[in-house]
Amino acid sequence: MQIRGEEVLLPTSTVGALPRPQWLRGRVFGTLNEPVYRSHDLRVTYEDAIKLCCYEQEKAGLDILTDGHQYYEWEAPGFQLEPIFHFVPENLGGFELYGPPGDGQKYRPFYKPVVSGPIHWVRPMFEGVVYALQNATEKPFKFSLLGPAQQSVIVHDEHYGGDQVAMATDIAKALNQELRYLQDMGLEAVQLIDVLPPYTQDTWQIDVQNAMFEGITMTKIWHVCYGSVDGQIDVWENKAVDMMPLFHQSSADVIHLEFTHRDFAEIGAFREFPTDKVLGIGVIDSKDTQVESPEVVADRIHKAIDVVPAERMIVMTDCGLGYFSRTMAYAKLKAMCDGRDQVVKEISGSSAPEPVGAA
Repeated sequence: MQIRGEEVLLPTSTVGALPRPQWLRGRVFGTLNEPVYRSHDLRVTYEDAIKLCCYEQEKAGLDILTDGHQYYEWEAPGFQLEPIFHFVPENLGGFELYGPPGDGQKYRPFYKPVVSGPIHWVRPMFEGVVYALQNATEKPFKFSLLGPAQQSVIVHDEHYGGDQVAMATDIAKALNQELRYLQDMGLEAVQLIDVLPPYTQDTWQIDVQNAMFEGITMTKIWHVCYGSVDGQIDVWENKAVDMMPLFHQSSADVIHLEFTHRDFAEIGAFREFPTDKVLGIGVIDSKDTQVESPEVVADRIHKAIDVVPAERMIVMTDCGLGYFSRTMAYAKLKAMCDGRDQVVKEISGSSAPEPVGAA
């Protein structure tokens, strides 16, 4: 995989969320009608947390860092989904910050933002995240956001007359403006978080994804999530075969799924994976508190490169590690990088030329 114009064999990254330090509490960023930061004190605290988050990822050996969603209120038991659902609507025009409860028992605690007018971009949403990362590390980094299709199914429409595609298209256009702004800032990679494809393989979701990515030249990563909140699975069925046509139609450069928690049961389906894309393989179980050994990680990587060439692969966790302790999350990241190093050493050794004069 290419990173900053150079080929990197089996680069590593983590999906997104990492645990906050204990001294960072509460919401960091304001909503559309508030200052960008709730207070100067919160800004300093948040930017310090980003520096610590980057330091631990660099120490573990990651090639592409993440912001760890340090602005999310992970410490609020039972409400960890709150910022995932609401951060984008709370910062776009066309939304009201109230609405009916979510669908089903799991999502009932989370209100649906109301779409009361045309959805549009007003001001940068993630500028503070990118700025903090730029001042915390010299390494490549990414940030994550919920995409237009996924976002469109968790809001309450009172403007588009039930035309979900039209609504999702306007969300895509607004997010495209956001990504163009961040790209101009120097952002090198963005990751789309998406739970929708395992439920439905309707192609309109790819249309709006591609609209969001129009003109975006930075690395585009698509994380297809089977669910992991509090270690719980949302989708039990294996859906890779059903989703494969979507993967072929997507303009994403990297497509990532969990593999470890499913014991690599779906890896065979990826013999049909598009050859112009990089596969992100989850080799760390984000639903298990047991820290893997580097040898176990190496074995998991080997299972994947039997199907997709190592040159078209990035090594990642199954999902975010935001629910773990910091020590446990770090240990899992370190084991992932150490296991990757073992495999790279094996591959490099097997491809090395035989010494002159050897038998």
